[in-house]
Amino acid sequence: MEQIVVDQNLIMLDGKPLALVTKSGIAEWETEGIAYTYRYDEITEDGDNKGKYRCLYEKEGSHEIFLLVVPPSDPDGFSVVLFDHPPHTLH
Repeated sequence: MEQIVVDQNLIMLDGKPLALVTKSGIAEWETEGIAYTYRYDEITEDGDNKGKYRCLYEKEGSHEIFLLVVPPSDPDGFSVVLFDHPPHTLH
């Protein structure tokens, strides 16, 4: 079994672990007609990720907050998807 290691600060929000979702998982929500919202959360911890943004999703009917990740099957391996700027602010 392959162990997945991620910077713990990236997978926590207010001291609680986030659930994980991939782009294909979001596509399944859409296919199933599950409503969801998303927002971009700036990473302000010291280190390589300072000033980056992660994407957080909340789906209707769930109390969990989901973090957008790349699955382990990706050629580059498992990782949290980070953005330099929230995509809706790019011109």
